Amino acid sequence: MKKFIFLTIMPLILWGTTYDTALLQIGSKMFPKIALMEKGNQERIQSSVNLLIVTPASNKESAYRLSSMIERQYNGTLSNYALSIAVVSPKEALEIKNAHGFVLLMESEDAMLPPVLDHAHKNKIVTFSFDPALLQKGVAVSLYIGRSVKPYINLSTLKQVPFAFEYGFLKLSQSY
Repeated sequence: MKKFIFLTIMPLILWGTTYDTALLQIGSKMFPKIALMEKGNQERIQSSVNLLIVTPASNKESAYRLSSMIERQYNGTLSNYALSIAVVSPKEALEIKNAHGFVLLMESEDAMLPPVLDHAHKNKIVTFSFDPALLQKGVAVSLYIGRSVKPYINLSTLKQVPFAFEYGFLKLSQSY
């Protein structure tokens, strides 16, 4: 039994990932489209949609997998705009002001999470997460994956920033 547990946990220890391929594929399809549905982003986009995958070193492998999936899914184009994707550390994210979305591959206990969220809110950058627990910390959009996939939106964050999403997105989303 100990050997089984060790073999099960070992990949997580070695590669530091809790994001399986199916979860990343769902996010790769949804997050860029949701970023485009935010009306402030629609006004600020000049020639390209800039998405950043913000991750500590422990999740870099998952971040690069997600980046690759987004690139394959959209082939560098989202709607009529170029799609730019970058993987950055939380400290690097604090220096970037012209992004349209931060996909956070961070833990809720990460000390860098509050400063990253504050920076995103001040610069009206939509934040995404795969972890619904991050909604409590101020992330704008997360995913619920059960029998169906449903975006969760943090209403207090939407009012605070303020983000304004298209009605169709709000109708299909679950409020948090």
